Amino acid sequence: MASASPLKDIDEQYLQCCICMEQLKEPKILPCLHRYCRECLERIVKKGAKKIKCVTCREVHTLPKGGINGLKTDFNTKNIIEFIQLQDSVKVDPLRTCIHCKKKQEASAFCFRCNDFLCGTCHEFHASSAMVKDHHPHIFSLSEAEAANLTIQKLSSLKVAPRCQTHPEKLSELCCTTCGNLPICVPCTFGEHRGHNLEEVKSLAKIQREMLRGKIADLLQYKEKAYSLREEIKKTKDKLELNVDQESRTLQEQLDREGERIKREIHDAEKELNTKRADLEERREEKTSGRKKEFEKEMRESRERYEQACREEQQEADLNFQKLKEENTKVREELEGGLRVMNNEIQEMLASIRTQKNKNAKKIKELSDHFDSIVKKFENVTATADCIFAAQNDWTDVQCIPDVCRAVDLLKEEVKRDNPGMENLSGVKIRGVSAGVTVRGKVGISEDVESVVDLHIKEGMYIDDITGNEDGTIAITGWTSAYQTYIAVITMGRSLQQQHILPETGLISVRCSFLSQYLIAVICGDNHIGIYNIGNKSRRFINLSDVIMNCPTNQQVTIITTDPVNGHIIMGCNSRDVYVFNSKFEHVKTIKLPDVIQGAGDIAMYKGNLLVCVSPGTGRAFAVTVKQPASEVEYEFTKPAHGGADWYPRSVCTDQTGYIYMIWCSGGRSLIVQYTKDGGQIELEREVDRTHDVRAITAVHTKQGEKLLLPTRRTNKLLTYGLT
Repeated sequence: MASASPLKDIDEQYLQCCICMEQLKEPKILPCLHRYCRECLERIVKKGAKKIKCVTCREVHTLPKGGINGLKTDFNTKNIIEFIQLQDSVKVDPLRTCIHCKKKQEASAFCFRCNDFLCGTCHEFHASSAMVKDHHPHIFSLSEAEAANLTIQKLSSLKVAPRCQTHPEKLSELCCTTCGNLPICVPCTFGEHRGHNLEEVKSLAKIQREMLRGKIADLLQYKEKAYSLREEIKKTKDKLELNVDQESRTLQEQLDREGERIKREIHDAEKELNTKRADLEERREEKTSGRKKEFEKEMRESRERYEQACREEQQEADLNFQKLKEENTKVREELEGGLRVMNNEIQEMLASIRTQKNKNAKKIKELSDHFDSIVKKFENVTATADCIFAAQNDWTDVQCIPDVCRAVDLLKEEVKRDNPGMENLSGVKIRGVSAGVTVRGKVGISEDVESVVDLHIKEGMYIDDITGNEDGTIAITGWTSAYQTYIAVITMGRSLQQQHILPETGLISVRCSFLSQYLIAVICGDNHIGIYNIGNKSRRFINLSDVIMNCPTNQQVTIITTDPVNGHIIMGCNSRDVYVFNSKFEHVKTIKLPDVIQGAGDIAMYKGNLLVCVSPGTGRAFAVTVKQPASEVEYEFTKPAHGGADWYPRSVCTDQTGYIYMIWCSGGRSLIVQYTKDGGQIELEREVDRTHDVRAITAVHTKQGEKLLLPTRRTNKLLTYGLT
């Protein structure tokens, strides 16, 4: 709205209440600049409530003293509505009682100072008499009511100054900026406003309008970004659909290929069986034929011996064929069983894709609604500012411009705010897709270390933990003797990329786990919980006691893992409590571990269960459910007896095919143990060279296949074992 904008050009929705969907009545404006009828707000806000949620943008605001009545009235909008109502009432019934002559006749004008109608005769007197000279600027000829060029500024100039709240019989002449630009009369300057900062309304309004113009100009620089957010979220949604379709087709094609391969192997095995059977029959015929010639002369005398020998040959051939048949059946059963396992795993993956798609679609919908809200706020703020610039109502402007400026500042910060997690919503995480599904054989661990790499991270740093993502990026956390905690980010096959100091603490414990492609969840020191973004290198930390009410004073967070599918951060403590948060540090739930576990040394999510290495001293590890209020033990991992040492579990991870790996320690020794997928039974053991002090493990996918990575605690080396 420019200052010369006619009233007829005002959008009807601007004057409409979003609650009753009718024209606003006594419009009250919230800090977010959305306006509603006073009575409508009173209906939706409970008596005595301290807060109010905006119906349009859902922002929550604190009510001022006086509740709904204490909210500011939108005088610009109120003036426009009152004029429209005045205009409509004259159209319906032009006969009015004149305030001067008291005769009921067709109204000619309306005096906003008298707040009443004038007939034609009294209009001329009222407009020319020196007795009411101060009324002249506030007389409005009703003949102008239909004029297309009647502007908001013209209407604003007709309104009179507000009356003083302390002295209602007097009009306000000054503004007290100490009391929030409160309109006051001259006597007030000697009373309760004595010594306050007082301003003349015209100069103050001019200053504040210029300030608002500057803020609006600054805000408009972000207009393109605000409107592009909706298009960006649409692209994200389309990309999610495309990725889900591609991953589903890939899995189905993989299933079809493996099915065809297994059918070919079954056919080849049957063909091989028939070939070997024919070979056995041919050899038997040769032996029988030779024996027949040999004993032909002695046929009569040796017939019984000959027939017995034939029976023995036949029995031997039948026995050999039976063995071949059993071997063939075993191979077939293994292949068909492997196909069933693979089919079940792929169906689980497809179900996981559908679940992730639904969750991502829900988050995309929430972001889309949020971005739509930003655009609507943008339009509302600029429309409100345009109305202020158009009206040029000094008294109204000094009251509302400070609130509009605050809303502009908040909106600008909201538009500038990044959405780092949005890029992850277009993809889905699938365990084992890149490496394929194994239907035959087992995953082995290389006999020896494939490589030992110097990490070149901070000198004197002690490594506590390691984590990796599906892109081959790893993060290593640790601390120094000066009690500084660090995070180092490295891409496989490259040198150190990032190294940053985390919040300094007095304790020497820092653990980490990837939450998404760019976000790493971290705990360090005195119950500090944080998220580190390797993309823009930003970080945010809170304390556990800031989120958990009545958190025990002796409660210490000891370990962290993540559930990327659900976007959850999971933290174990020196007690049975396991806390689950979302990426906004909102507490989702608390899981109580079984009585047999009194503290977690390391944890990992696995097929909906939690793998727990019990705190050092017990030498036990479990797979437990994540039910509320108390979890249950699914199974206990077999404790290794390697070398007769007393081992305790230190770290746990899983590979893409579902095998579980743990680091067990004893004195200065470290042992890698591979467990079965479904019962905690030992498959393989590999003892690490005793010169390396290893206490953490993770599995990372590389171009050469999946690898186990083990950082040394004190010497800053990275050991790599191959999975074959």
